[in-house]
Amino acid sequence: MSLQGELSTFPCSNFIYPIFTSGDLASERAVLFIGGLTNGIGGVPFTYPLSEALKGAGWRLQFHWSSAFGGYGTGSLDRDREEMQTIVKHLKSKELMMSIGVKTIVIMGHSTGSQNVMHYLSSPANADPSADIHVVGGIMQASVSDREFCKDYKHYNDTLPLAQQWIKEGRGDDILPKAFCDKAGFGDVPMLMTAYRLHSLIGIGGDDDYFSADIPSNPTPAFVHSLSSSFGALTTPALALYAEGDAKYQVAHPTELLPKWAEAAKGKLQWRILEGASHGVEEEGPQRVLCEEVLKFIKQFE
Repeated sequence: MSLQGELSTFPCSNFIYPIFTSGDLASERAVLFIGGLTNGIGGVPFTYPLSEALKGAGWRLQFHWSSAFGGYGTGSLDRDREEMQTIVKHLKSKELMMSIGVKTIVIMGHSTGSQNVMHYLSSPANADPSADIHVVGGIMQASVSDREFCKDYKHYNDTLPLAQQWIKEGRGDDILPKAFCDKAGFGDVPMLMTAYRLHSLIGIGGDDDYFSADIPSNPTPAFVHSLSSSFGALTTPALALYAEGDAKYQVAHPTELLPKWAEAAKGKLQWRILEGASHGVEEEGPQRVLCEEVLKFIKQFE
């Protein structure tokens, strides 16, 4: 598979980061895509047909995140959101020579990238439509709980108490011991991971814990997020596209979860279960349905 497009850059902090653009390169409307754990540009199967579908609809598809591949081990949702806000400002700017002229932006996340969408859209900073970081909507594909997915990862769960102790000691940004990091990547491959990120991903009350079945409706001390403070705080319309194949990794069935999320969102969340779809929607039929649902959702912003 190959993606035809354009590689450009944007400044963020002390770095120059890449942006890859596919679809309609002349469009003023863009879907800004962020993948999940271990994903990089081109690593999510459905982005290939989605790029073609967006091109036909007069939209472009932008890829970027520094948490790609193994970068998530030392990252955070806050860091991802700051980078996303920077790229949104860059894409919209009329002053930057590097700007590529986008006026309307929808953010889309796959898997753990769905947490980035929630983190962005539930932030009060996105509530002002005139703000230079404002996006008009968000799409979450495979919005599943990492805590539930990793419940049988003995290596992770055995190390969680140490990570939580380090956080209490103010050492959350410290890299966990080598014996853990030597097998911290999925498939037991080496990867650096901080105490903070391990707790964030698999600990009750972690910053990444948006989609677990036991998330309470209202704020509760043990949890960072509640349904009312996440889905209930959405600043724009959102769409959840849940892969049917993900149900076996989760505690509750999506037919129980998705209506609860929609109720908490008070009309701002649409959802659909992609029948026959694997986590990354590798199948041709579900890919077509995904593309159709995305095009229907973004039509409201044209």
